[in-house]
Amino acid sequence: MKFGILSLAAAGLLAGVVSGFQPQQQQHHFAHHHSASADIRTSSDFTPGKLYDSQRLIKVSAAAKPRWLALEDILVLRRAGVRFMDITDTQALHTSSSSSSASGLVEGYTSRLPTKLVRGEEVAAAVEGLTTKLYGDVLRPFTAFHNRYYDSENGRKSSEWLQGQIQDLVAASGANVSVSAFSHRFPQSSIIARFEGQGSDSSETVVVSAHQDSVNQWLPWFGRANGADDDGSGTVTILEAFRVLLQRGFAPRRAVEFHWYAGEEGGLLGSQDVALAYKKAGRHVAVDLHFDMTGFWRGEQVIGLVSDHTDPESRALVKRLAAAYTRLATKEFACGYGCSDHASWNTAGFRSAMAFESAELEGNTNIHSPRDTVDTLDFDHMLEFSKLAVAFAYEVGYDKASA
Repeated sequence: MKFGILSLAAAGLLAGVVSGFQPQQQQHHFAHHHSASADIRTSSDFTPGKLYDSQRLIKVSAAAKPRWLALEDILVLRRAGVRFMDITDTQALHTSSSSSSASGLVEGYTSRLPTKLVRGEEVAAAVEGLTTKLYGDVLRPFTAFHNRYYDSENGRKSSEWLQGQIQDLVAASGANVSVSAFSHRFPQSSIIARFEGQGSDSSETVVVSAHQDSVNQWLPWFGRANGADDDGSGTVTILEAFRVLLQRGFAPRRAVEFHWYAGEEGGLLGSQDVALAYKKAGRHVAVDLHFDMTGFWRGEQVIGLVSDHTDPESRALVKRLAAAYTRLATKEFACGYGCSDHASWNTAGFRSAMAFESAELEGNTNIHSPRDTVDTLDFDHMLEFSKLAVAFAYEVGYDKASA
């Protein structure tokens, strides 16, 4: 998650970017191509740790023209908390003239979503199996990495460790569920766990997602970034839902995938790579429900529901799911451009929604610093989001897909 108060320096840079500021000339542009074959987990052609050897193409709003920026300029944006998308390697996602819409769908694949909730008994039985134990068991070693910065060895090692935890859950369950690493041009990989679809609707894929990386706002490569809430909380929220689905013998009509993205803090890098690869491969993504920060709240305890860069039908579905299967009401709020990975799917032309820990976007002032620790989280609050993830997987995964 990326947000904050705009500094004077970044305000000047941002104003320049939007109004036509011309940074120094592009030094080099590396093209990044994903295969459109059945195996879309392509390997990287690039040396790990060299993401910023060249300038990057940065987009700071839906209406703004993207600009090539040097590392120091990107760091100004990052330190000011300016939300952005790094579209250097995924420009094909941003070519549609309709992609500037802050809501609704750009040109792409439109799926059918359930209009009635009919899996109540199965969801209720699954939710009974949810506990908060896994949260602490995973978060404590996960946040013990000095940081999980995507363009670093810590990012690579933390991703490999998390993939091991996911694979152990699958092995213990005996389920026929695949777990794979999706490689990027930087060291950290995204992780994809897939329940295969069991019926004629298996051509559609339902996605439940979070991002795994963390960042120190001031010293991205070297600074301490525990990342317990941002987004360790989302990471374990969907991992606990995944664990329970494994135990329940979950066998949906549509394929259901759990994604843990790399590089969200670098401008939605991992999710854009995945969304572009899926689009090129002709995947029919029904909808993505993204969880970025689920563990901290103050004031009104709700499920925050992002209103922009999502589509109305997905938001309406999440509201119904929350009302039926959690103890929390939902409250919509605007998150802004590029605030998290749901925006990558929306930009690609697929349905998406995002659930957030509250309707107060900047409520947790600990994030992007060493203060973002496990002891600041409310595990009982997070459990409501795991309930939402389980309900989403059942109701959408078993729903009849589009004709």
